[in-house]
Amino acid sequence: MHTPQGELAEAVHGIGFVSTVDDPWPADRPQLNRFPAMVYCGLTFFTEGAVALPDDSGALQPLPQWVVSGPRTRPVASVTLAPLRTLGVVLHPDAFALLTGLAPGALHDRNDSADALLGPGWADWPQALGACADERAQLAWIEAALLARWRAVRGQWDADLAASLRHIAAPDGAASVPALGTALGVGERQVQRQYRTRIGLGPAQARRLQRMNAAVYALRDPNAPARTLADLAAELGYADQAHMARELRELAGLPPSQLEGRIDTDRDYWPYRL
Repeated sequence: MHTPQGELAEAVHGIGFVSTVDDPWPADRPQLNRFPAMVYCGLTFFTEGAVALPDDSGALQPLPQWVVSGPRTRPVASVTLAPLRTLGVVLHPDAFALLTGLAPGALHDRNDSADALLGPGWADWPQALGACADERAQLAWIEAALLARWRAVRGQWDADLAASLRHIAAPDGAASVPALGTALGVGERQVQRQYRTRIGLGPAQARRLQRMNAAVYALRDPNAPARTLADLAAELGYADQAHMARELRELAGLPPSQLEGRIDTDRDYWPYRL
C-alpha cells in the first residue's frame, strides 16, 4: 500500500496494487479476497481479470471494471473469477464525499458501477489507467489527478472533523459524543449530524470500526511491541479481551487469536496485510 504525502494524505488513506496473474490457474481452490469492515470509501479499477461478490441470495454477481465502494459495516469476501490485476484508491469518507459528490451514508456495504455514479469529470479514468505502462505510471497519474481535484474542493473540508475521525480510536482520542462535541466546539446533536452527513456513520459506529482496524494493524505489525491480547484490548479501550474478540469476530470475521495467523499465512487475507 502506497501512502500519499502532503495535501493528498488529507484525502487519501492509501493506494494499493494487487496482481495474481503469475499465480497458477486454475487455482487448487477458490481464490477469495477477504476484507474487514472499515470507515473508508474506495475506487477500484480492474485492468485484468474479474471478481464477483455474493448478492443477498448468495448468488455470485460479477463486479464491473470500475467500482465505487462505500463504508463497510461488516466483513466481505469476493471471489476471483480469472487471474487478476487491480488497483484501489482508499479514501477518507469525508474527502470522498467532497471529491465525488456522493454521500458515504448512501453507499454502506455497496460496490457499484463507477460509470453509473461518478460524473463526466471522471470518465477519462479507465482509459488513462489502462494506457499507463506500469504501476508506477498509474500511481503517478492517480496522484496528479486526485491532487488537482482535492485542491479544487479542499476549501470546503472540515479539518477538525477529519482529525476527530482519524484519531477517534486512539488512546488519547475523543471516545464519546460529548468529548467529540467539546473537541469540535459543537453540541452533541451537531456532532451526530456532522458525522452522519460527512462521514456516513454515527460517531459510535465510526469509533467501533476505527478501533477494530487499529487492532488488526497491531496484530499484523511485525514491529509492534510484544504484548498479550489482554494488554492490546486494554490499550485500545475494550472492556476486556473477550470484548475485543467479539468485536473482531463480527467486524473482521475471526477473533484475534485466529486472525493473527491468517494474516501471516492465508492468501485470502491479503487485504489485511496492506
